[in-house]
Amino acid sequence: MAEHMQHDGRHNVGAGKHSRGREEGQTQARIVRPKPVRAVSNAHGEAEGGKSGQSRAGTTMPGVQTDWDPYTAAGFSKVPHDHHHHRSHRTLITVLCVVAALVVVLGVSGYLFYKSAKAVAADASSLVPEATAFSKSLTSGDTSSLQASAEKIEGLSSSMEEETRSPLWSAATLVPVVGPDISSVRTLTSAAHDLSSKVVTPAAQELSGITMKSVFSDGKIDIATVQTLCNTVSKLQPEIDSAAKRVDALGTAKLDQLKDPIGKARTTLDELDAAATGAAAVAPTLPAMLGADGARTYLVVAQNNSEIRSTGGFPGARMLLTIDNGRITLGNFEAVGTHFAPGTIPLTDEEYHIVNDIMQTGATFAPGDVNAVPSFPRAAQLMKWCWEAEGNDKVDGVVAIDPVFLQSLLSLTGGVTTDDGSVVDGTNAAEVLLNKTYYLPTDEQDPFFTEVASLAMNKVMSLLGSVSTADLAQTVEDGVSQGRFLIYMDDTDEESAITALGAEGEVNKDSHNLVTGFYIYDKTGSKLDWYLDMRSNVSEPTVNADGTKSYQVTVTLHNTTTLEQMKNELPAYITGLLPESHNYSMVTSYLAMAPAGGTITDFKVDADEVNSEAEATLYGNDVWAGYVNIYPSATATFTYTVTCAAGASDLSMWMTPTGRSFE
Repeated sequence: MAEHMQHDGRHNVGAGKHSRGREEGQTQARIVRPKPVRAVSNAHGEAEGGKSGQSRAGTTMPGVQTDWDPYTAAGFSKVPHDHHHHRSHRTLITVLCVVAALVVVLGVSGYLFYKSAKAVAADASSLVPEATAFSKSLTSGDTSSLQASAEKIEGLSSSMEEETRSPLWSAATLVPVVGPDISSVRTLTSAAHDLSSKVVTPAAQELSGITMKSVFSDGKIDIATVQTLCNTVSKLQPEIDSAAKRVDALGTAKLDQLKDPIGKARTTLDELDAAATGAAAVAPTLPAMLGADGARTYLVVAQNNSEIRSTGGFPGARMLLTIDNGRITLGNFEAVGTHFAPGTIPLTDEEYHIVNDIMQTGATFAPGDVNAVPSFPRAAQLMKWCWEAEGNDKVDGVVAIDPVFLQSLLSLTGGVTTDDGSVVDGTNAAEVLLNKTYYLPTDEQDPFFTEVASLAMNKVMSLLGSVSTADLAQTVEDGVSQGRFLIYMDDTDEESAITALGAEGEVNKDSHNLVTGFYIYDKTGSKLDWYLDMRSNVSEPTVNADGTKSYQVTVTLHNTTTLEQMKNELPAYITGLLPESHNYSMVTSYLAMAPAGGTITDFKVDADEVNSEAEATLYGNDVWAGYVNIYPSATATFTYTVTCAAGASDLSMWMTPTGRSFE
């Protein structure tokens, strides 16, 4: 707009030269017009040679009357047949004058809009770091400065919103090409103002003074403080949701300068909305889950990723966690129970067909195999059944963690030291528990694992109140999103709240938010999966004639061990019994699951040995299952097509979490 303004003031207005008539002797009457007198200013600013005149450049001379018209001046003769020509000339002058006036108005308006836009940009530049500081204060537990920060944010956002509501901005929305972008800016500033006045300020007022220590200290959760937090989030969630929807509805920006800010605003608000929605959903049931209405007992299961299972790993160690009115008491980890008679564990018919007949697991009789089923709520129900069938007291839910998640918690609280002097902390816990333990003599392995797990859990529980709220929230979020921290509640309403938080570990059942899953199970009876490199790739979709979308999916399982390692270096507890009987391979069962409402076709497996491959249905989803042998240094490759319903979201991929990444 600044460029336009540089040119808008340079329009020349003036009449064209008129013919002096025809030469003498022509039959048509000649119009005699007096010559305009050129005005020359004298020393007093008065025009010499008459009362009117113009400079050569067409600009008005100071002190000169400029309303003289050669058509109406005294002594000028009119000829009737030239009347139309005169009127056209006067109309042209009028139009040009109007255009000139419009140009001046637009130029001034453009300049004022430019100044207004700069003011909004300056406020936005100040708002971003202030909002960041507010967020850090809130999540770190340092809430002492929230009120002052909230006042600054509201002042800046109010200024931005007031500026963009002016008529100048309304007019700017009508400008071709950039008009929609101007509207987007107005929407963003309006959303920012609403968030400031209806979310940030109330949050600052209600949460000021609350710290992580006031929520959790000395092994006890303050339920009243937790309830305050949940109630606050519940009240604010509708406003967050409203702002998120308004920003999500914005079109694609034409101006490059707006694309990134709008994209960041969308992402931030969507994430905030999801978190607030989850917190609001859990708020009504959380006090009861924390023992406000009586003691609760939960079964905590450590999933061992070095012996992989569909939901994460072999549930080889378990302990009880009791919480009574917020007070947490931990039991000791103990080994998983003994086997039942085959067919005793209550699988459904389709579960039995897939995990027993096709994948050939021990889930019908072995408590350590029940999470061969890919649904964590179902696996947790089966774990709970096994625990109680062994004669133990009933539990109200199941919590599953793995050593990778435990390591991330220790990185917040600091490490532990075992009786033999081993240090286990936030840098090595996963490797110690998933690999190094198995280099110990066999009779020392379980006691060492139990000691480390118990020490680590007690350390976390005792120091959780001293950690950064932001760091803890990020650690928990990562654990949930990676399937390393999962929760099942026996109460239906409470399980719904856990589902809203995304911590339930359920297979895909939402036909509008599509996820295809690939789950694996160690059939070797070993701890070889520490050496398993698992990767996947999902192609861009192909839109079919009927509107459905098809994706090409590739999954690879690479055995990173060497034959030399398998024969001479790795201990027997890692290689498993009689590894030579299956060519020192990893024997791995798999289950590929289509998303809700989708199908799997063209399923192909390229491996050293392919066994028991079949298609079936599980929980209403199309699946392919079987098992393969992967020799040392070899790779099994699975390729297939996933086709999803028309209008659904893009497809994402879920895989069983392994103990480490090789990428």
